[in-house]
Amino acid sequence: MVCRWTVVAVLSFLVVAVSAHEDTHLRASGAKGSGHVVLQSEGTSLSKTSAGVGTSETVQLSRMTRLKMTMHKLLRPLSAAAVITTVALQLSPLPSSMEIKRDQDVKRYDGYPYFSVLAGATQWCLYGSFTSHMTGDRNVLTMVAANSPGVFFGLFYITNFFRFVPAGDVRDSALKRYLSIGAVIMLAELVSCVMLGHGAIFWLGLLGAVGSAQIALSPFKTLPEVMRTSSTRSWPLDLCVWNLIQSLATGGFGLSNDDVWVWAPNLIGVIAAVIQLTLIALFWERKGGPRGTCVKLKASAAC
Repeated sequence: MVCRWTVVAVLSFLVVAVSAHEDTHLRASGAKGSGHVVLQSEGTSLSKTSAGVGTSETVQLSRMTRLKMTMHKLLRPLSAAAVITTVALQLSPLPSSMEIKRDQDVKRYDGYPYFSVLAGATQWCLYGSFTSHMTGDRNVLTMVAANSPGVFFGLFYITNFFRFVPAGDVRDSALKRYLSIGAVIMLAELVSCVMLGHGAIFWLGLLGAVGSAQIALSPFKTLPEVMRTSSTRSWPLDLCVWNLIQSLATGGFGLSNDDVWVWAPNLIGVIAAVIQLTLIALFWERKGGPRGTCVKLKASAAC
């Protein structure tokens, strides 16, 4: 079930991302075939004159284009919001990590969420720094500023988990396997940066975006249990809330900066968070008292 959700989400993301990437590429070229396209600076239309026909037609700008033009004016405040909300999201596993340290026991917690913080932050730092270096776009360094703290938080979470997980526990070997796979992928990315140059930006963005979508969808790992028991106690409320806030802020930044690898996965994050919070509201347990707000990252097998 989890794999199906992940595959459907990733495939949907790829369709949206590739379509948006092609649309951006065509509009950046400003021409198709032998035609000539002129963007009016004070109007809301495009004048297209096709060679050999001698006629011109006016077409309205797409809603997405108008939205991007409006969002670009908010680039700076959205950049700051992306940094703040991303750091807050990266801090959301801290209560469970401190609980492990206090009780010197990993309880039922799994190491995968801690690994995802480190892997996601490292991936976006690499994407942001390399893209800025190759294109000269300093705005994308926002991704580096937002995710640099996540590298240190992730290292703390993982180190703390290894310190108290019992020797021979399946979660210990699983986390080591995640780290090994992550190290191989990172090495391959560094090689691609050297070998492909500017072309590596596409693959770095793709991996970062898929990873972000996976994190946003991670609460759905226990969806069968939620539907069976009509209870969402296995879902961390504050993590779901911060997923929504962070996806809105970072997605808005990606849209204002016209970066499909940033806004596309965050669009998935917004949709996922809305569904998660809707189910939490539907299955709210009032008789048991107020719901705890501490993040509970329960043990779950990675897909």
